[in-house]
Amino acid sequence: MVNSTKNDDKTTKLVWLQREFRLSALPTLQAALESPGLVIVVYFHDPKYVIGEANSLWMAHSLKQLQSDIKEKGGFLWIVSGDFETQFESLLTKYTIQEVLYSFQVGYPFNSLQDKALEICKKHKVALQPNYSEFLIEPENIHNQQNKPYLVFTPFYKALLAKQTLIMPLQEELEGLERCGQLQPVDQAWLELPLDLQDLMKKPWAKKMMAYWQVGEQAAWQKLNEFIENGVVDYDTDRDFPILNATSGLSPYLHFGEINPRAIYFYLQSLMADGALKAEHAMPWIRQLVWKEFARHLLVHFPQTESEPFQTKYKTMSWQEDLNSYQAWQKGLTGIPIIDAGMRELWETGTMHNRVRMLVASFLTKNLNQHWLQGKAWFDNTLFDADPANNVMGWQWVAGCGVDASPYYRLFNPVTQSIKFDSNGDYLRQWLPELKNLSSKAIHAPWENQNECQLKGVVLGSDYPLPLVDLKQSRSTHLERVAAMKVAV
Repeated sequence: MVNSTKNDDKTTKLVWLQREFRLSALPTLQAALESPGLVIVVYFHDPKYVIGEANSLWMAHSLKQLQSDIKEKGGFLWIVSGDFETQFESLLTKYTIQEVLYSFQVGYPFNSLQDKALEICKKHKVALQPNYSEFLIEPENIHNQQNKPYLVFTPFYKALLAKQTLIMPLQEELEGLERCGQLQPVDQAWLELPLDLQDLMKKPWAKKMMAYWQVGEQAAWQKLNEFIENGVVDYDTDRDFPILNATSGLSPYLHFGEINPRAIYFYLQSLMADGALKAEHAMPWIRQLVWKEFARHLLVHFPQTESEPFQTKYKTMSWQEDLNSYQAWQKGLTGIPIIDAGMRELWETGTMHNRVRMLVASFLTKNLNQHWLQGKAWFDNTLFDADPANNVMGWQWVAGCGVDASPYYRLFNPVTQSIKFDSNGDYLRQWLPELKNLSSKAIHAPWENQNECQLKGVVLGSDYPLPLVDLKQSRSTHLERVAAMKVAV
């Protein structure tokens, strides 16, 4: 019930969080609190729209942390569980909501939820106000000379930098949060995590995975500052080496909106203006932020690419359905060390080094001839940072069927890549302890060094699997398959 706090304005606004689990640089909440009236801050948890166990695990911890952050400021975060349409409409009518404010998100399930919210708000004549705070620049403000979306990254990147004046800074300081406490939930359970998320957090694998991470807005900014202090100087030269702690590690925080790309952009700009950070050190990483932005813009303009190749000719591509090979890939038992190391890192930590992500994706789609949607589905389930836009673009890029894609004839040779970016085998030894005693030469391709394997007590086919496929032969088969598809088209 509503408490006795006087509300002279009689208006109630709903701030609907989807994936913006922070308090600063959040225009929807700031706008709601700057005007008179009551404010409800809510996250709707509908289990049928939840994608991925790892994704749900981080979300559970992040929601719990955000609840604590809001409570410290005198407010409440409601977590309303159940059917989204039913609960959303119930809140609008029960509390006579005049306005709903939300941050526009792309991809499934957000597009479905936003469409349903629009229908309900129209039905009840409630204002629905989107904000594009999760973008560096609004999609309508950037297009090529033909007034169409950019389909190649580099021109998009250059155009965005040329339009820096359109990247609006976000207000950092948040005042008036205590008004979030002026409306109390009827059901106190709305202040608790749903039972399915509570149960998920208790699972042994979940506890092990979260031991690698701290969640929340404060942790995100701490990680950013650590990266700026220790890693950004060498980022451009070191980021391809998986054993090095050379990347920011911010992708899960960006995925859940615990930190905002626009806020990061202006923070880096301020450091460069003050001389605390050189542009040549900052810009390679800013380029990666814009790569994520590019993915979001593409999904806005081409939503069908979540399930279909951007290059429609690839709809006729023949894919192999081999459950045993797919499961071996999932478990890190392909017999190709760099592939298996990456997949085991993913299973253990909820993330994977970006260079290795490209290798495992190439191996699945081109050497094993498995559909890129199969790989995307596994990443959706196991990655903390399974961003709908970035995940789709990444898989289509590697498979060769997306915009600005890697050519179909480009297959990453995992052994060559392993030797180049993990020459001593340190990354392999970290995730493949059964191979740790092999030399820095043999560890990259044990099947080519069976004498050493025998001497070191590594029984191939038992201690460590033999390769699922012959790399050279599977490459030729892939090229033949694509050539046949092009003839058919």
